[in-house]
Amino acid sequence: MSKSKIKNKKAGVPAKAAVQRKPAAKAAPKPKAKVGKKPAPQAARVVKAAKVPAEKPTSKAPAKKPAPPVKKAAVAKKPTVSAKKPAPAPVKAAKAAPAKSAPPSKKAPIPAKKAPPAAKAAPAPAARVVIVPPPPPEPPPPPKPAPKAAPPSPKTVLSMTAGEAIAPPKPPVVSTEKPQAAKSGALYYDSHMHTPLCKHAWGEPEEYCAQAVKAGLKGIIFTCHCPMPDGFWPSVRMAESEFDLYISLVQRARDAYSGKLDVCLGIESEYFPGYEKYIEGLHQRADFDYCLGGLHWQAKEYLNKYEQGTIEGFRRTYFEHLAASAETGLYDCIAHPDLVKNYHPDSWCFAIIKNTVATVLDRIAKTGVAMELNTSGLNKSYSEMNPGNEMLRMMAERKIPVVIGSDAHKAHRVGEHFVTALNNLAEAGYEEVSHFKKRQRIDLKISDVISSIKKAADANA
Repeated sequence: MSKSKIKNKKAGVPAKAAVQRKPAAKAAPKPKAKVGKKPAPQAARVVKAAKVPAEKPTSKAPAKKPAPPVKKAAVAKKPTVSAKKPAPAPVKAAKAAPAKSAPPSKKAPIPAKKAPPAAKAAPAPAARVVIVPPPPPEPPPPPKPAPKAAPPSPKTVLSMTAGEAIAPPKPPVVSTEKPQAAKSGALYYDSHMHTPLCKHAWGEPEEYCAQAVKAGLKGIIFTCHCPMPDGFWPSVRMAESEFDLYISLVQRARDAYSGKLDVCLGIESEYFPGYEKYIEGLHQRADFDYCLGGLHWQAKEYLNKYEQGTIEGFRRTYFEHLAASAETGLYDCIAHPDLVKNYHPDSWCFAIIKNTVATVLDRIAKTGVAMELNTSGLNKSYSEMNPGNEMLRMMAERKIPVVIGSDAHKAHRVGEHFVTALNNLAEAGYEEVSHFKKRQRIDLKISDVISSIKKAADANA
């Protein structure tokens, strides 16, 4: 039988006839048996012809011993390729024959490449072995670039002032949990107060807690002035060696008022251009609920570096730094935003600085960082909350979140003027006021906060 088939080949009989005889003989019972049994030699030749560019079979194609290559071709070639496209098999064989009319086996790869277009014409699943030889190299490349293009490249964030790379700022997180009032009905927190470690505050933390309960508050956040390196303005802040002591003082107050008041750990972190990396590391040293950015024009270091030119020029520099501090992404909120009006307070005129403030607020609004309404401004040389009502309206127009803080350096100032501050917010156009817990912003309706303060204060009177 094998000799007659060889004669047919030499006589120019199309390969298709040889392939069709093969399925008729043993393809009907078991298509897979063709690979292991003797009838496969003829198909093996077809496979060999298609696989000439791949391996040794090219030289052995005209050889008398077709059996060994059959097993190698059938076993070596992965039926996985044929599984993907079973139909094109017979067509490939059909086109391989006319190409073989010329004796040289090198022309075999040409029909193999031309097979894809003709594959659609014949849907015969019989000669799966034939489809194995041509693994097209071009189809794999297209799918690979698609997944590679999908993932976006990470963003690099630079310090706005020092030009030094810092960790990408975390986008502000707003808590989705609905806050529950304390047993007294209290809802809100005083988010800015100090301890004696800052060297210009009086009273133990427990005294601040006692006043918070009387003021109708649900909780308080201690935000003492952070330590700073290089001896930066040391007379108004805890020393580096006192950082752990500060954390223990807050913990002591928390334990003492457990079940009565929610006592939280925060920090007022100084902003001074060039110290961003230090502040970033500081915020990782404790599990803070709240990181408040403090820009203080009063610092000797700040005055020495930036007090140049006119008074208005110095104030503009201060506001520019206010925006830069928000853009670092290091802080949850910016403290006492217009504190610089106490620099030569007799000459303060908001109308002169308004355009600069508008640009600065636009920048801050893009960051999502909150701004503080600091009630202690009523006790300063320019007797007005920080910020004043006109700037507060500009903040409301830009939907900048607001947190109220007393900035208490004495216990009796905790929660001071909070109802007035809430009314100022409402008049400016705000409907909500915020505070932070675990560095997530919590928004509350102003009307709910006002009523909760009054009810809780009456209950604790």
